[in-house]
Amino acid sequence: MKGIVYVSKAIEDFTPVTLHQLAEFASNCNEEHEITGYLYFEKKYFLQYIEGEKGAINRLINNIKNDARHEVLNVQISTDIKERKFPTWHMQQLTKSSLIQINMENVLMDYMRNCSKPNSNINEEHVWRMVDKLSGFRKKLSYSMG
Repeated sequence: MKGIVYVSKAIEDFTPVTLHQLAEFASNCNEEHEITGYLYFEKKYFLQYIEGEKGAINRLINNIKNDARHEVLNVQISTDIKERKFPTWHMQQLTKSSLIQINMENVLMDYMRNCSKPNSNINEEHVWRMVDKLSGFRKKLSYSMG
């Protein structure tokens, strides 16, 4: 399995309604292709984590990179995922209020955004450790959001 986490900057304005529609559409498509993950949006930036079979993830990330609604700034890839981090989330839309006790999304987003600048180096181990921590909160978030 393959996992990808990326940060991108919105080119167009997204409202709560259009974000919900985007997450709903992605969830339906991802379920069909057995892709799971989450989408987070804050201050014109997206942070998304997706996981699934390599072919499906490769097609999806190519679609994401070609989407004119945003500019992808940084992508990190792991090809050695043994089990899903978010097995029941076909595309969970996370909001600031749902993450208030975690705040790791902002940390990860800021880290990846800052490392996308010229002459910056990203520590991939740190990125994946943060994604792992977020997956550890999955049950807690599912419970509080359900």
